[in-house]
Amino acid sequence: MSEIDLASPLNYGTPSSIGSLRTPRSGIQGTPIRLRPDIRTDRRIRQVSVGPAGSTGGQTPGRPDQSPHPGAEGSALVIWGTDVVVDRCKAKFKTFLETFVQTTMDEDERIEGLDETQPLYMQKIDEIFSLEDPVLNVNLAHLKEFDAQLCQQLVCYPQEVIPILDMGVNEYFFERHPAAILEHQIQVRPFNAKKTRNLRHLNPEDIDQLITINGMVIRTSNIIPEMREAFFRCIVCNFSTTVEIDRGRIHEPTLCTNCSTNHCFTLVHNRSHFTDKQLVRLQETPDDMPAGQTPHSVVLFTYNDLVDSIQPGDRITVTGIYRAVPLQVNPRMRSVKSVYKTHIDVVHFRKIDTTRLYKQDE
Repeated sequence: MSEIDLASPLNYGTPSSIGSLRTPRSGIQGTPIRLRPDIRTDRRIRQVSVGPAGSTGGQTPGRPDQSPHPGAEGSALVIWGTDVVVDRCKAKFKTFLETFVQTTMDEDERIEGLDETQPLYMQKIDEIFSLEDPVLNVNLAHLKEFDAQLCQQLVCYPQEVIPILDMGVNEYFFERHPAAILEHQIQVRPFNAKKTRNLRHLNPEDIDQLITINGMVIRTSNIIPEMREAFFRCIVCNFSTTVEIDRGRIHEPTLCTNCSTNHCFTLVHNRSHFTDKQLVRLQETPDDMPAGQTPHSVVLFTYNDLVDSIQPGDRITVTGIYRAVPLQVNPRMRSVKSVYKTHIDVVHFRKIDTTRLYKQDE
């Protein structure tokens, strides 16, 4: 850079590290990765290699008759604690994008210009290339019709499977449109999950799973800037480093690897990266509420382009990941309360009725 310090307000908002975030496939196109706070992928998720590709160790439980993915030579990469085989899951989703043809289409799903006799999601990918809107909405009813096991894995393990689907759709997109340049990589947003529940029926077995619920928006907060990557600089030698936020906590580096000084880092806000966040309060609709009962409500967290997409009074169908967060008794103590606070990280919004409650019929 020039003599202007990158941390100076004159250079506020300069993309420092996002320019280096590239995948092997999109590096040529220069398409950056946008981290997904709605998924909160845990970097400590273990991926293990299970047996040779031709043995039963590489097979998905319950599907012994299925041959392994041709690209999995030697071993199959599996998410620890699940039956999700990474290569097979990605290959199935690519096949779904290439071949799925919808026989019947609801009125609100019809998109002008789409040919119902051609693969639906292939046309949507071509539409992304034309409109440069890197979002792919996937109806889980279609995915279940194509492969019930893949749909079940997505519902049960969304935090692990959705990043694999993102990887698959981006590889397929850049194979189909190698010269494309997008604002960020394509994000898969599933909706219409099987675990559709009323707010009253949410229980601990739904935690960390993909759910779909109906309700009415009663309150929205202002936009909250949430830090996703912290930038630290050593006050002794000006050595800089970045730290990604892990589950809402900033792990400040204690030792400078350049000058070996302890506790010398300071946080530079202008060089840190933030994401838009909004809190939404969703309440039961009067139709779903038993007579004489108090309406139940749940807190929704929305991120990035889903912020400000709905307003109080809208009736919506929300698809997201049900979360449970422990509450600390004292911020200085490690002990937490036995009762957890729950919320939903929103993946997809769908408005049921665009009319507002205060609008009178004429």
